[in-house]
Order: sequence, then structure tokens, then C-alpha cells
Amino acid sequence: MKLEELPLLDIFNSLRQRHGLPLGVDEYLAVLRSLQAGFGIGSRQEVEQLCCLVWAKSEEESRLIRRLFEQMWKYSLAEPENDGKRSSDATEKPAPSSTSAELEDFSAETPTSELSSSDESLPELETPPSSTPEPVQAVQAVRNSRRDRELRRPRYSLLTEYFPVTRRQMKQGWRYLRRPAREGVPIELDVEATVAKMGREGILLEPVLMPPRSNRTDLVLMIDQEGSMVPFHELSRQLVETAERGGRLRQPRVFYFHDYPDEYLYRHPAMLNAQLISEVLEEIGERAVVLIVSDGGAARGNFDQERVESTKVWIEQLQQSVRYCAWLNPMPNEYWRHTTAGEIARLLPMFEMSRQGMNVAISVLRGRYIAWERMYSWLL
Repeated sequence: MKLEELPLLDIFNSLRQRHGLPLGVDEYLAVLRSLQAGFGIGSRQEVEQLCCLVWAKSEEESRLIRRLFEQMWKYSLAEPENDGKRSSDATEKPAPSSTSAELEDFSAETPTSELSSSDESLPELETPPSSTPEPVQAVQAVRNSRRDRELRRPRYSLLTEYFPVTRRQMKQGWRYLRRPAREGVPIELDVEATVAKMGREGILLEPVLMPPRSNRTDLVLMIDQEGSMVPFHELSRQLVETAERGGRLRQPRVFYFHDYPDEYLYRHPAMLNAQLISEVLEEIGERAVVLIVSDGGAARGNFDQERVESTKVWIEQLQQSVRYCAWLNPMPNEYWRHTTAGEIARLLPMFEMSRQGMNVAISVLRGRYIAWERMYSWLL
């Protein structure tokens, strides 16, 4: 089965329209781009896991997605037997999409028995051509469904937004990250100094001026790439774009790594333009604040002691070089427990990628004292 033949759009539409899951086009495109990048195409089980990771917000929704895939696999296995019959009936009248009909009619619980071939590898998944209409169809389906009925999810389901935190909320959050200082040419009137000078001299010959205030915050973003972070690449790009264009910050510096920086950080998301960590820390200086973006292993639900130890060494380097650093995790905090992320969260302030989590992380970068452990009581 080729990648373009997977009826992902049928499953996506069924989840939205039939079962009311609050999904937008960004979530659909995240799965499509992940498959194009080679993530989750090893077997049928991996395709299901990828869709559950991006589309499901609970165990119940994960089970629903897996049942829909089970219906799809059954249809795919039965399709070759019906090819001859379909070709003979094609001249009489057009037949509706069997996959769509089955998925639309699927509302009750189905048997939980798994297909014996569910772990078989998908034969030669291919990258779809650039002219594939599926993303356009997904956009149209979402827009049409918004006209037909009111979605359960409020305004944060807009097509250009990412559910946990929107672009507008990101921009608003970045504007709170400021450390004002006066520098530059004196152009603003210093009222107090001018009054004092006039009192001493008895006449105002010349006002006292002072430099304007400007934001002296040096923001450094360190972003995890590839692996389990592939579904969150769009979210990371939004974070960088809003910091660069809408945050009223000095030009932030962005570095990339995979899992944890072993020796190098990279200036390009494709892991190009490597630079030694020691050089980066020397370059950014003590005045910089560092925000790390990574799932910390929570997306896969694994515990890796080697990753914990290596991350601990890296964090200690950061804390010796900069005063404030925080961690944003795109996975909800309940998924951190018993994973590598849960242990890393004990080393420095870690918050989930939501509006509240981002605002609290920015407060940490501003130097505000916050008992951040209380947000997630299971860390105590």
C-alpha cells in the first residue's frame, strides 16, 4: 500500500465529524509530513501509533483511532478480492467510497481482536507527489464542517492555530519577557534631574536628557529536532517565528539538537552549522536566558538513564553560564511520569506547552520566584 493510498483523510473526517474530536488541519498535516519524513512508516502499528500520538488526547480517543484503523485494514485486505466485481459494475453506476461509508457507520464498540497481520511491514511506502490534493481536501472538510455545526472546541480550533497555545498567545507571552535598560543617545527628558538643576541654578538654560529604555533580554532557544519531536516541528517553528517577529525582543538566537547536546549545537534545524557547546555558552554571555523545547522522551513513554545523565551534565553547564533557564515540553505533564522527562523535570523548571505553561516559563526567565514544583504535585 502506497502512502497516498492510505485513507487518512477518511479517518480524520470521521474523527471530527462523526465522533466530535477537536482536530484542525495542523494536526492532519503534522501526520502527513511525519510520514513523508519517514517517521512511522515501518509497520501498520507504527502508523497507528503516530496518529494516536498526534490526534488523541486520552486513552479513549486512542482506542477509537485504533478501531477505525482496524476497519480500514480489514477493508484494505478485502479490496483485492472485489476488484474484478467492481470493474464490471463500474459502467452501471458509480459506487460510493466503501471506506468512508464504513468509517461513518462505525459508532458502536467493535470486537477488540487484532488482525494477525497487524505487525506486518507496509510494502514500500512511497512519498506522495507534490500535487496530492489531500491537504486541500482536509482544509475544505474542516471549513465545511464549521458551517454545518458548531464544534465542541472553541476558537482555538482555527486552521492556523496549534491547540495548546496559539500564535497570538505566544506573541503576548514573549512581550512579558523584558529586562528594560537605558542605553543609546540621550533623547528623553529627565524631569527630576531637570527640576533639581533648575533649583540649583535658578534658571532653566538646558534640560537634562537621558537615553530611552530598551529591552535588553537576550533570548536563546534550544530546540529538540527529529525523532519523537517530528510531530511538533510546526509548533517549534511557530515559537521561533513569534519570538523573532512579534515578541518585541532583541534578535533571539536559535540552536538545535537531537535528544540532548552531546558536544555540539546546530544553527540549522537540519543539524547543519555545528558549534561547540562551550563556544555557544561563551558567546551568549551571562545576561542571556535559555528556553529549551523538547519532549524529553515523554512522547515515546520510555525511560533512558543514559539520556538523564547526559542531560544533567548539559543542564549543569547551562546553569553555570546563565542565570535563568526553563524547559517547555509539548507533551502534557501526566505523560512525563515514569519517563526520562519526569527525571529531567526534577533538574530544572519544566512546563507543558500551553498558555499557562509558557507564561510561567517566561516568568522564570524574568527571574520571578515561583514554586514551580507545585504545578505538578507528582514531582514532590
